[in-house]
Amino acid sequence: MLCSFSTEEYACASPIGLTAQHLVTLLKCKLNSNVTSSKETWKLFITKVSGILDEALDLFSNMMASSDNPSTAHVLDVIGEIRIDSFSTADLRSIPFVNQWFQIKLKPFLPSVSKEFLSCLSTKNFSCETYQAVLKTLNHHYSEMDSHRQMLVYSEFVDIFLSQKDTADPGCISSTHGSADWLERNFGNFAAFASFTDLQRLNKDFSATDAYGHFTTNQLAEVASIPGHLKNGEDVKGLMDHVNASSLDLFFDMVSPAVQEHESMFPVSVRSEMLQQVFDRGGLAEPSVSDADVQVWLTKRLRPLLANLSEAHVAPYFSIVKERHCITSQEAVEQLDYVHSTLHSDTQTEIYNHILASLKGPDPLRCYESGSYYSFLTSSFLNFQFPDLSTFLSLMPPSQKSELINSIPPPDLSELFRRPKVVDNNEELCTIFDNYGNTSNFLETQEDVPEDVRGEILPCVWPSALSSDTQEEADLWFEKRLKLYLSFLTKDLISSTETHSAKCLPFSKFVSSLGGSYNYDKADFTREDVYNTIKTYLSTGTKTKCYNATDPQLSSKAWFVNYIGDFIIYITLDDLNSFGTAAQLQPFSTNHANLQLFNHSSVPANVSNFFVELIFLEDSNFNPLLLPIHFRCRAPGSAFSQLNGDESMVILHNLTQLCTDLDPEVSAALAGNFETIKSDTIATLGNESVGLTTGQITAAKPSVILLSLSTLSVVTGWNQGQSITIVQSLLKTSFQIINVGHLEQLGSLVAGVPSELISSIDSTGILQTAGNPSFITNIMAAPQIIQQTYVNKIIAVDSQPAMLLENVPDAMATEIPRTLLEFPSNSHERINKKKWKYDQAVLLFETVANGFSEDPDQISSTVLQGFTCTRVQTFKPVRVRKLIRACRRKGPNKVVLRETQLTCMYNLIKDFDTSGFQLYPPDLLLYYNYDVVKTQCRTYFTEIGAANFDIISEALKDKKAILLDNAKTCLGITGTAISSENVEVLGNMCCTLDGSYIENSNPLILEKLKNCKDLSTGQIKSVEKLLFTGTTVYGSTATWDAQTLNSLGILPLYMTTDFWGHFNKAEKIKFLKSFMRTLRKNKTEKRKLKKLFKECNKFFRSKRAAESNCTTGIITQVEISSEAFPFGYPDTQFRICLTATTVKDNLAALAEKVDDDAFQEIILEKLNEAYPAGIPDEQVQVLGSVSRAASIDDISKWNITKIDTLAALMVADDGEWEPDKSEAIITKYLSTAGNSLGTAELNSIGGTNLCSLEASVLKGITPNSLKNANALTISNCSIEKKRELFSVAERAFSNRNTVSLDVYQLIESYLGGAPERYIKTLAASNVSMDMSTFTSLDPDVVNALSVNDVKLLLGSNLPDLKTFENQTIVQDWIKRQLQSELNGLGLNITGGRADPTPTGIGVINTTATGAVTTPIATTTGHGGPSTKSAHGLHLLLLAVVLTALHILQ
Repeated sequence: MLCSFSTEEYACASPIGLTAQHLVTLLKCKLNSNVTSSKETWKLFITKVSGILDEALDLFSNMMASSDNPSTAHVLDVIGEIRIDSFSTADLRSIPFVNQWFQIKLKPFLPSVSKEFLSCLSTKNFSCETYQAVLKTLNHHYSEMDSHRQMLVYSEFVDIFLSQKDTADPGCISSTHGSADWLERNFGNFAAFASFTDLQRLNKDFSATDAYGHFTTNQLAEVASIPGHLKNGEDVKGLMDHVNASSLDLFFDMVSPAVQEHESMFPVSVRSEMLQQVFDRGGLAEPSVSDADVQVWLTKRLRPLLANLSEAHVAPYFSIVKERHCITSQEAVEQLDYVHSTLHSDTQTEIYNHILASLKGPDPLRCYESGSYYSFLTSSFLNFQFPDLSTFLSLMPPSQKSELINSIPPPDLSELFRRPKVVDNNEELCTIFDNYGNTSNFLETQEDVPEDVRGEILPCVWPSALSSDTQEEADLWFEKRLKLYLSFLTKDLISSTETHSAKCLPFSKFVSSLGGSYNYDKADFTREDVYNTIKTYLSTGTKTKCYNATDPQLSSKAWFVNYIGDFIIYITLDDLNSFGTAAQLQPFSTNHANLQLFNHSSVPANVSNFFVELIFLEDSNFNPLLLPIHFRCRAPGSAFSQLNGDESMVILHNLTQLCTDLDPEVSAALAGNFETIKSDTIATLGNESVGLTTGQITAAKPSVILLSLSTLSVVTGWNQGQSITIVQSLLKTSFQIINVGHLEQLGSLVAGVPSELISSIDSTGILQTAGNPSFITNIMAAPQIIQQTYVNKIIAVDSQPAMLLENVPDAMATEIPRTLLEFPSNSHERINKKKWKYDQAVLLFETVANGFSEDPDQISSTVLQGFTCTRVQTFKPVRVRKLIRACRRKGPNKVVLRETQLTCMYNLIKDFDTSGFQLYPPDLLLYYNYDVVKTQCRTYFTEIGAANFDIISEALKDKKAILLDNAKTCLGITGTAISSENVEVLGNMCCTLDGSYIENSNPLILEKLKNCKDLSTGQIKSVEKLLFTGTTVYGSTATWDAQTLNSLGILPLYMTTDFWGHFNKAEKIKFLKSFMRTLRKNKTEKRKLKKLFKECNKFFRSKRAAESNCTTGIITQVEISSEAFPFGYPDTQFRICLTATTVKDNLAALAEKVDDDAFQEIILEKLNEAYPAGIPDEQVQVLGSVSRAASIDDISKWNITKIDTLAALMVADDGEWEPDKSEAIITKYLSTAGNSLGTAELNSIGGTNLCSLEASVLKGITPNSLKNANALTISNCSIEKKRELFSVAERAFSNRNTVSLDVYQLIESYLGGAPERYIKTLAASNVSMDMSTFTSLDPDVVNALSVNDVKLLLGSNLPDLKTFENQTIVQDWIKRQLQSELNGLGLNITGGRADPTPTGIGVINTTATGAVTTPIATTTGHGGPSTKSAHGLHLLLLAVVLTALHILQ
């Protein structure tokens, strides 16, 4: 139990009752675990247990503490701070005391000693004796320390302590007996890290000679390298007696450079004795010493010692190379030649004698043969200039040229080519090889031909190399003959021109030779050039080239290794397909050598993926354990289903360590291989635990789930069903979610916690998590109801505006109720950092805009989205323009604005300079007066090309056609053919074009259509027609594959069966795996996903009318985990292959993947089968869009007792509800005791679904519930329901005669139910209502408004009345107004009533009868004269008279 609590928990708890033995137990488990705690935590904890620390350290002294765990060092540091720092001078100078601490108490920790501890230790007031005692203890642990800590002991403790000058015995020298004793007692094994300079600094009397026996080879070499230290041969002997013969190479690697640099300071006698030591002890003449090693000795180590070489040393020197290759012997002579000017003539004579002797020795003339033409010339010319090649050949009689050339043995020919500038004519060089019958032998044996000559020889012999007929001959050419020549290949020689006729076997050797370690530094071609040659070679002729199963020499299935080799890193998928079809390449895929070849990190992912596909096409049962480790990451999930539990454990270790973004099918397959889920199973699965079904989780013992919580809580990718199931399992154990600590322990599982449990946790505790980024990330992945509940708990701590800004996490500010957003004016910077919704932003905008009045570009995009005429009407025009310009942003920071915001913006800038339109958001330009920008029209339309044309409402749909007509005129477009340049200008306007433009325009238009939010059926038909022509960058339909689909971007989402028919099932599934993942991540509309499935899956429809067997494949968690699921299943097969148990165990995963209505109905059928007594809340919560396929009868079987369930069912992204079904769901929820339409319910249900309820139910909503709810969109409510909701809203937000701007924007969404009195109150409140709100008002109320009422009501938005004049509600109102009053608006609005023009005035009869004489107006129609009453006009006049009389009274 002690070890089950973290160090942090102990540090924060009271240590009451904790004994020394307890502390030992804690140290033992914590310091030997993989869990690390900070030094500060350990210090807090150890300080609290200080009273039992000494006893505990004694008990712990014989135990082990892992040096791999940083906590061990932390504990030692803390002990240093709270104990050693408090030692008195007497303590520090007491050997028993120091030994008690360092040899016993600190023993387990010393191998983990830290820099900080050592640095601190070096400052302590030790005596030399106690310092040496400490060092002795550290020296005892030397072998247990890593090299870094060993170095630290020297640098941070030994060196610093001994460097102190203010001690009684600086350097601790006085009590030692000579340098060796001083070194042993004060340094121990750590002396190896001291330089000789350090030792002299620390002990000015230090004698290197006395300490030779304690020195390392490096230290001895350092001493020997000091100019002037060694004065004669005896000094050299004395030092080198301590250098092991086996270390001579290391010794001279350091000494020789020093001799070379300071040659004059190393006497000849010193250098001579050093040489003698090498000759006597180096054994360089032994056969066991390689030529390569000897050459290192000659060129690096001996060379600085050869100056003034004595005659006596010549013989032993040549004995080293006597039996060596010619090149090594030559190297020995060359080294002597370097010091030629320093050699005595006798020495030079002795050297000559040895060269001569080597030619007369047991193997005379071993580097050439006697009687050769070259030998003759050499003996003739001696030290005279040797003739160049042209002269050399010219000396040969033509009739004997071939004979004489062939008389030259390869070594002689090699020596000839080594002569300076001997080759003066490349053609003459090829003449030699054209006649030379021993070319092969020459190339195979002669390794010392000068490099420049090799490069000129290679073109002469290259064609012969490429024409080898047998494997043996090809091997000889490339492994022996050309071994030293291939580095001189040129771009011309490796080109396809030179290699196109090469035979297969030498071409394979060519490939292998230029791979691997071939040095391209000096080549005039690159590895990619070589690959291009390979690609050309393999893609021409019969496919697959150089493979013939019946030819033993060409039947190897290691084809990729043989003919592509290391150049595989340049291969593309197109290249691979050019070498052969998938069927032709398949046989090579399971070859082990090929597998290893493709297992290269630089091979493109799509190539590797394709290769893995080939493997499983060749052998669907290929065991994934036989794959290279990285390939296992790409194997299909089905491949892993064949493994047992033990094999799955093995392969999981590889996959979890190496694979990123592992295919969910693999996770599901591996998880499904475990019959029983245990804690070690989950630990091994790690993040792949997401492959577990809810059935597996439920079947596991709750205790197992609890034991595995530390693993499960950090897993990413849980679906909601898994999270809920795990949490429910935990709640069956002792783990109860009653405090914030429990919530934090859940980690990524927090999404599965019921909101009611979060509500029950103390608010103050909840607030503590707001500063935990990891917890916030997890909570934000939870359902919205969880997020809202969490934020409400934070608000409950302190709802003061300033504290809300401080407490609520920035990313979760969207959940703060609108009524709490009355922030102080000086809080603009804090507000600006948070994320807001539109309905919040409109309330915050003015505060933030005022705060950043000088630099509106600093305002965040989520605040700028709240721009309204309501809030800026008091701002100065120049400031308004700056704010509008600040809204010009692109990409993820684009400011999302609504149409009425954009028209408002235009109204505010149109009276100023509008020629600077490039400074404003492109969306705003959609509403510009085109006449203003005609002179810059091309630039204008280029800017508009970045606009979102979908923002144009149905009411203004004609604007799209007007914009297009103006663009065509501007750009000179006639007809429907648009050039690529003009397509580029039009940009997003292409989204408005009909099919005729798409079909006739430059294919670039397809790229622009990828940016469209949606495409019509007609547009898609034309897109397909254009693609089918084969004239686009996507090529002929015959060449289409999965890559084509990827290249088409979003367009496949809209395509029809005609398009999908050009792809086979494998290509579609491959593409859909990535495409569907992206679509779901982007929350693509369900209607689009349903259409995609319908069109793409038509080819998989069952051909048989009635089926009873599953032939497509039983649907398991593996199939469901595929991102492409359920594509490929006909509807009948989906029903047959899907069991009720699978639905029950994988409901959340199914709901995420299945969008088709028919398939969703099948899921519901199976779900009802699995739960005959009714479906529990937890399952209903994960139905997602499947719920929309339910019938009323299905809904009646659902348990909807929790707010979490109601909220899950009402998620708008899952699709719209039919009113009767949403009513049934909400009513079922409300039927549970204690449930009501509170704030959480209103937020979850939303305005649209709320409108499905009866008005009597809506009437029961309390003002407080509505007040704290989000702004509800109730446009689809009946007028009766709107009035009920407005009544509640009015009580919630205001009951005053005037309306503030805050109250107006809070109540704005409910104004559709507002009565005339309230709207007229708004007209007097200067609210600048936008047209979207105006047109949502009750038509009866609108018709009751006067022209002046509307003018006051719309305020800054009044010009929009003209813009939206064609809307029905506006037209109806216009018809009821006098035209003269409409004219007074200055908007050129027509259609109002004509002003009365009286033709006579009736007589007001004041008699008792009250009769009024009404004049009769006569008109003439098509049918002749007729009469019409002037009753209406008369009533109007009567009203005027009565009003006048009233005034006169």
